[in-house]
Amino acid sequence: MRPSTVNVAGDERAAIRAAATWYARQCSGSFAAAERAAWQAWLTASPLHREAWRQVEGVCASLGSLPGQIAGPALRGVSASRRQALRALAGIAAAAPLAWFGYRIADAHGLGADLRTAVGERRTLRLADGSSLILDTDSAVDVTFDARQRLLRLRRGQLMVTTADDPQTRLDTPRRPFLVATPHGLCEALGTRFSVRTGDGRSRVAVLDEQVRVAPAAHPARPLLLAAGQQLVFDDNGAGSIEAALPAAATWAGGSLVAVDMPLAELLAELGRYRHGLLTCHPAVAGLLISGAFPVDDTDRALRLLIETFPLQTISRTRYWIDVAAA
Repeated sequence: MRPSTVNVAGDERAAIRAAATWYARQCSGSFAAAERAAWQAWLTASPLHREAWRQVEGVCASLGSLPGQIAGPALRGVSASRRQALRALAGIAAAAPLAWFGYRIADAHGLGADLRTAVGERRTLRLADGSSLILDTDSAVDVTFDARQRLLRLRRGQLMVTTADDPQTRLDTPRRPFLVATPHGLCEALGTRFSVRTGDGRSRVAVLDEQVRVAPAAHPARPLLLAAGQQLVFDDNGAGSIEAALPAAATWAGGSLVAVDMPLAELLAELGRYRHGLLTCHPAVAGLLISGAFPVDDTDRALRLLIETFPLQTISRTRYWIDVAAA
């Protein structure tokens, strides 16, 4: 069966409805760890669930990159089989019509953002003020440079900024602050290089050079000052404790995931951000502590390095689902 084909008969309709709901929740940008565990339990409970997930993922992968303003004209020219797939998806659930479903997916994937990257892509850009911006995999950001501020609004994913002196200050005008906003707060660069990540209901800033002032949205009047080598996680409820920055907060920009005593489940979740499909592990090895450097630009090679170094094996459940278990 081609990935863009969906069967909706009998129990399959209910399975596809559930798969569509899970897909929308994953794309919402606030898919918490507990929800991910529940989704994995649902996925492994039945072959029907796995097939439904594969079908919905295939359809959405083929449609998710179409901006709304061009989707209509584009769909008028698709093949009959593609239109059948669309009609099938439109009937997924009365409570979640395709318009809403598509909107959530488009918003979560950053369609319409000023800058965005696909899964597995990294981009390096020079901003109007001379600052350097690196966008990580599956990220989206809006850029607003005006007379008052230099603002990046990170919708999803991760970025790294090396700020430049504001050229406007050479014209005897006030210095514009360099800001990075996430759904959970505002980061102000103080002559610095730093990375910011948002997703799973929280944001994280890691400072590599100089300082960053962080004002969590929950407590904007109580900002925290981070120095080089420090990181902070913050969410809708406020900020955690300032901690030492993890190596992975910086090394991704060079194409490497550096793990230091990282649980296997967490490592696979990180590698999974750079590839399509699903990376999971058996509960018996989920807590295995991993140290090493893994290439994010070649996740198949990263998995080979993993099983060559540790007593593990990979099991291909489907074309897009790899499970890691004890060897």
